[in-house]
Amino acid sequence: MELSIFLSQVIGIYLVLIGLICVIRRKMMMAAIADMISNRGLIYLIAILELLAGIALVVSHNVWVWDTAVIITIVGWLMLIEALAYLVLPYRTVARIFRAFNRKSWYVGGGILSVVLGLYLAGVGFGLI
Repeated sequence: MELSIFLSQVIGIYLVLIGLICVIRRKMMMAAIADMISNRGLIYLIAILELLAGIALVVSHNVWVWDTAVIITIVGWLMLIEALAYLVLPYRTVARIFRAFNRKSWYVGGGILSVVLGLYLAGVGFGLI
């Protein structure tokens, strides 16, 4: 349970911050992703790092109990699956996926969802909820 609390705190704070950045600085983020699409090496590096983080979460916290802990487990599995997709799918397909999601509506909607989920996780992690 201590690991779940720690991960709720860390992932919660991360989601709040990245969600706010997506909403407030979406133009900068969209430009950065557009630049990243043309850089295969950067996509590969990000996928390797995401794979490592996903494996670490799945191995250390594979808890399928219906409470806050399952959210952390699902985040880990989604990271693992996304990283594998970036590494296995052809570059054209990955670039097409990046372009499809690099839209204002995704940054606003995803940012708000990220902030809400992050506040919930951080609230649970810090004993506020």
